[in-house]
Amino acid sequence: MRLRHLLSASLLCWAGMAGARDVHGVNGYYNWTAAQMQANAQIEFGPEGKQWAQWEPSYEFEGDYLRWIPGVHNTAFDKDKGGFQFRSRIDWREKVKGEGFMTITPSYPVFVAKLSIPRQSQVKTPGDSNFWIEFFWHDPYTGKQDVDLPNNGGGGFWGFTKALDVVKSHCPWAKDELGRDSIYLYNREGNDSTLSIRINKDVNEFTAQQNDTVWYMKRLPVTESQDKCEIIVAVNFASIRDSSQLALSSHRLIDRVPIKISHCSLGFITRADTMYVETDENGDTVVARAKTREELPYLNVKWFKTYTSMDAAVKSLTEENNWGDGAIENPQKDVLNTALYEAEKVIKGFENYAGDADAAYAALKNVHADADVVYNKSDATTEEYLSAIENINAAIAEFYSYVNPSENLVYNYIRTSDAATSLYATQSEVTKDNYTGRPLALGANESAIPLTFVPIGVSNGQCAYNLKSKDGVVVQCTDGTLLLVKGSGDAATFTFADRDGYGLFDMKCGSFYYYKSGYELKTVNAFPEVSYDDMQPYLFQIVDALESYNPTEDEKSGLFEAWEFNGEAEEDPSTKGTINGAELVMGEHGQTFMLDGWRMQRWRMWSRVNKGVYEGESGENLDCLKLTAAETYDSFDGTSLGNVTVYPASPSMRREGGVFTNFYDRDPAGGVRDESCLVNLNPGVRRYLAIKCKGTNPDITVDVFNFLSKPETSATDFALNLADAEAKGDVYYWDLLKYISVGKMPYVSQYFSTMGFQKDDALYIDWIRTFETEEDIPSESFATAISDVQADGGGLKVFVTGRTINVFTAEAGAIYTVDGMRVASFEGTVHQTVLPGMYIVRAGDTVKKVLVR
Repeated sequence: MRLRHLLSASLLCWAGMAGARDVHGVNGYYNWTAAQMQANAQIEFGPEGKQWAQWEPSYEFEGDYLRWIPGVHNTAFDKDKGGFQFRSRIDWREKVKGEGFMTITPSYPVFVAKLSIPRQSQVKTPGDSNFWIEFFWHDPYTGKQDVDLPNNGGGGFWGFTKALDVVKSHCPWAKDELGRDSIYLYNREGNDSTLSIRINKDVNEFTAQQNDTVWYMKRLPVTESQDKCEIIVAVNFASIRDSSQLALSSHRLIDRVPIKISHCSLGFITRADTMYVETDENGDTVVARAKTREELPYLNVKWFKTYTSMDAAVKSLTEENNWGDGAIENPQKDVLNTALYEAEKVIKGFENYAGDADAAYAALKNVHADADVVYNKSDATTEEYLSAIENINAAIAEFYSYVNPSENLVYNYIRTSDAATSLYATQSEVTKDNYTGRPLALGANESAIPLTFVPIGVSNGQCAYNLKSKDGVVVQCTDGTLLLVKGSGDAATFTFADRDGYGLFDMKCGSFYYYKSGYELKTVNAFPEVSYDDMQPYLFQIVDALESYNPTEDEKSGLFEAWEFNGEAEEDPSTKGTINGAELVMGEHGQTFMLDGWRMQRWRMWSRVNKGVYEGESGENLDCLKLTAAETYDSFDGTSLGNVTVYPASPSMRREGGVFTNFYDRDPAGGVRDESCLVNLNPGVRRYLAIKCKGTNPDITVDVFNFLSKPETSATDFALNLADAEAKGDVYYWDLLKYISVGKMPYVSQYFSTMGFQKDDALYIDWIRTFETEEDIPSESFATAISDVQADGGGLKVFVTGRTINVFTAEAGAIYTVDGMRVASFEGTVHQTVLPGMYIVRAGDTVKKVLVR
């Protein structure tokens, strides 16, 4: 038996650690600087501004700022208004569902953002350029996760609607005497265009207290040397009035329960052209070229912070305090401080560990000690800070690689450490918060509920899971209660860590750890610092249940087996029909058809589905579904004709049925799909789904393959992505147990979308099938294997070794995340080490997509 970490040695090491830290994210204090965002924020784009692939939203970090560029949202060019409509929404989201992007507490109840006004806009009409801020929360009244923070009543800022508008443009769009963009603050009271304040002056209003300041916005003074034209936006979460019957005498919601902000959003609308044009004295064009990204409209985001009060936030806005920035020091020092704190939590929490991670634990302590020296070094350089941060994160990830559950974890029982009781679902349903379901409790092992562990990502080195069963999805209520709810989309996020090295795991969900107290399942907000023996009630076994699954005859029958695409193509019913007694023929009629129920997706009107033939590896002709992009297309309802497709394009196709108001509608009325396209899946019987496909262009990829569940069932929606597939030749396959639970699950609609099509490209699909075992999946290829085409590569060759993207080209370009963040620029060959994920490599007009595991 291995010796546990010696407690005395751990305490000696701990004595050398920093004491209490004023740490980002702890006890309601946040300091989301650009450096912190770049280090560990989860930043995503909404669906807006993605009409043209080469003008999609993006962001990058420049010095102390995040620079955010919207994309083309409306492709109709309006010269009188200032060009195309650019629009984007950027979200800062929680990494683990249920934990919150920010947890606002009474100690730090005021959220403050430092932003710039829109820059380089070309708006010419009133109110046509603006941006706003929105908050989404885990509703403490209903338990509903990630929903709009409402206005008025319980959980509302008086005067807020869904969003707080910050800036509107002047009319006409103007520049100041220094050429800077001119705006006015929205929502303002009084005559000062640089200041906007909302104060509750009435005791009967919906804020918690009379004289509460709800928001405070200020445009900061600028000089000739300052071109950012920055704005401070402060929002007082302490002003939210508690409407619960349990409300305290203060009436402040925040005094009764912390407020979990699931995500914070900024929205941005403006106008601009996508061209740069120079003319001569006669008005003739001399130069016309596409604008670079640096010439497009943009916003700067400097930081989000929380303050102890609105008064403290306002008083920080002085020139001496750098307008809220505080003392000037290296921004990476704060990031290192947070990294040190995270390392200390791991070191302290695993003092009782006794497994194979002993060396990794010792290495983490050494790395922490070295990084603490850098933190306390008065003249430390940026490179030293970054190196220390990288070393800490790598050491934590290395340690968690030992204490994370096995990668093969799919279908399991959860038992207490003494093996005496297991998690089970009670028979009677209850309604709690906004959910109706069966509570999870501890009971006899014979009653244990088998749960599918659905991996959904990694957070700070820890694997995160949703838990699903054939009877529902595990959700978490605001007090920590776990419910099994049928078909819910609010699956809670769990993490498990082997605390002792012998396969005994903690169980954390959202902000709670779970433990056994007698025969009850209870919660605690932090894993306790206790001895090994006293730790046992907080630990659980994860026991394989897959072999015990015995499907009924019904669960084995009627399961989806294949779409072979060998039949004849049929007329697509969405291309011709009768409206008010008159026949209407859409522009794509005769260009696109239907095979095995698959037809064009009308949300992407350039999509075309046909039957095609492709040569197999043995020279035989294979009947295939052929997906292409039309060179021109009409709008989905025929109101605009001959739109030119912009490449790279993203055709898609669908299988769905329902009641359509018009035959050409893009969705069934009310979003209700009927069962004409229903398929049943059961990964406990047919575990793998595979697709044999080949693109004429190696950049063509499957973006997402969606399955939409039948409402009022236990099934849950899921999406497959090529980045998560395994391959045998040109056959790509997925383990369905990583997405849904065992049991017969009905899906009434399927969607298939792609990326990377150039003109005249096509994707050929020979078949889509399910298989019982991985060994049953054949290895098949087309005449020229995808891998051979990728190796050819033309003027841009890209391959991955470990976590390094290797780019070979003679052109200039950049590497982006799929969210549009630029992580590296290059001119010619480059070898860039990155974090795991999907990346886009652009060089000249060529684009490639690569996966780093």
